[in-house]
Amino acid sequence: MAFLSIQVTAQKPLRFSEPNNTNGNNAYVSYSKDKTSIKPRIIAFDKKGIYTRKDKFIGYTLRLENNLRQDQNGEIALKVVNQSGVVLHQDVASFNMRKKGEFEKNYFFDGKQIQPGYYTSTMFISSAQYADTISYTFAFEPNTATALVSNAPSDFVNFWDQAKRELYNTRADIAIRPRPDLFRKHYNTFEVEFQSTDKAIIYGWLTVPANKSPQPVLYIISDYQGELIPEYRKDVAVLSINTRGTGASNQHYNFGYDQLGLYNVSDKNRSYLKGAYLDGLRGLDVIMQAANANFLDTRKIVVQGAGLGAGIAACIGAIDSRVIGIVMEAPSFIGFNNLLNSNSQGFPAYMFNNYIAQRKSTRENLINNLEYFDPIYFAPYISSRILVGFSSNNSNTPAQNVLQFINQLRVHKKEKYECKNCGNSLNKRFYGFKETWLKERFGQP
Repeated sequence: MAFLSIQVTAQKPLRFSEPNNTNGNNAYVSYSKDKTSIKPRIIAFDKKGIYTRKDKFIGYTLRLENNLRQDQNGEIALKVVNQSGVVLHQDVASFNMRKKGEFEKNYFFDGKQIQPGYYTSTMFISSAQYADTISYTFAFEPNTATALVSNAPSDFVNFWDQAKRELYNTRADIAIRPRPDLFRKHYNTFEVEFQSTDKAIIYGWLTVPANKSPQPVLYIISDYQGELIPEYRKDVAVLSINTRGTGASNQHYNFGYDQLGLYNVSDKNRSYLKGAYLDGLRGLDVIMQAANANFLDTRKIVVQGAGLGAGIAACIGAIDSRVIGIVMEAPSFIGFNNLLNSNSQGFPAYMFNNYIAQRKSTRENLINNLEYFDPIYFAPYISSRILVGFSSNNSNTPAQNVLQFINQLRVHKKEKYECKNCGNSLNKRFYGFKETWLKERFGQP
C-alpha cells in the first residue's frame, strides 16, 4: 500500500520540459563510484530542495563536464520514484560532449501532477569510458504530507502490558561496578550489568560528575549493533546501554549484521525486537538503583536513541512516565508497512525483504508481527516532550515514515528538525539544537 503517490495515466504521463533560463544552487549528490572521466553536477532550482505550488519551476539542471581530451557520447537513464519506492517515470536521453566540453539538461516536474511528499530522481550516466549513478531527492509541499491514518494492532496495548509483566517477573540482578581505570578528572565511571528477559545479560556504562550534587540523567540506547562507550557530560550523568546483540551484550545473540534482526522474527513473543525494547525499558531500573549512591536526580531523565535506539526510546517514553524527554535521531526501524512495501534497498528493509524471499513468507504476515514494535503506534501514548531529527533524503528510511510518527504524537510540545540534504546522518546544526533542547529539559543555564 502506497501512502502517497502521483496520479499518472497513459493519457497524461509525468512531464519533463526544459525551461530556457534557470538559476539554481548545488543540490545533494550521491556517488556510487569514484570516476574521473566525467564530472557530474546537479544544480537545483531550489537550494533546499523543497518546493510548493507557488514555485514556477520544480526540478534541477544536470550538468556534465568532460574531463577527457576526447569526445564522449553516452546516455542518461532516468528513474523517478516516490517515498514508497513506486516508479513514476523512466526515460533515456543521449548526450554528446566534445573534448573538455560540457552538457546540460534541465528536468522540470509538473507541479499539477505531483502530490505532497518526497521524491528521488536517479540518473545512471554511461559512456564508453564512464559509468556512474547520481541522485537528487526533493520534497513537494512536505508540511501537508502527514495526513496519514495509522491503525495499531487491536491487541497492541495488551501485548505490551503482558511484555511489561514478563520483564517485571524477570530477576534484574543489577550490578554497578566502579572502573577506576576509566575514571576521569571530575568524573566517576561504572560498568553496568543486568539481566533482561530470555536470560539476556546486558552491559553498559554509567558516568557521573564527581561533584556530589543531584545530576539529571541522559539515558542513551544503542543503535542496531552500534556499540556505545562511556560518554562524559558536564553536570549530567549518562547511562549508555548496549541492547542484546550489541557490544558485550552479545551472549546468545552473537549474530551477523543481517541476521540479528531476524532472530525469531516470525514470532512476535520471542523476537529480537521485543527483547531489545525490554532491555531498554529495564535500563530505567538501573538508574533508580544507582540514584542514591551516585546523586542521580530521577525526576530528570531524558532517553535518547539513534536508528533502532530511537524506536526503543519512543517505546520507553510511551510506557514509563518517569521519562521527561525523548530524543530520536534518524529513526530507522519505523513505519514497517511503508518500509517493506517501498522496494527500498536500504537497511533494514533489504534484511526483511530478503527473509521474505528466502523463506517464502508472506509480506503481510511479517509486517503484522513487526507492527507491534513500530514507533508509530507508540506515538499516541507519549506524554513527555520530544525532539525528532531526520533527513529528508535518507536512503534507508523514507522521511514520510518519520513524518507519520510525528503526525501521530498527541503531546503539544514536540520539536521536529528536518535536515534537507544530510543523507543517512544529521548535521552539526541539529546536534547544536539538541544540546540547547537538553539543557532546557534539565533546567540548566
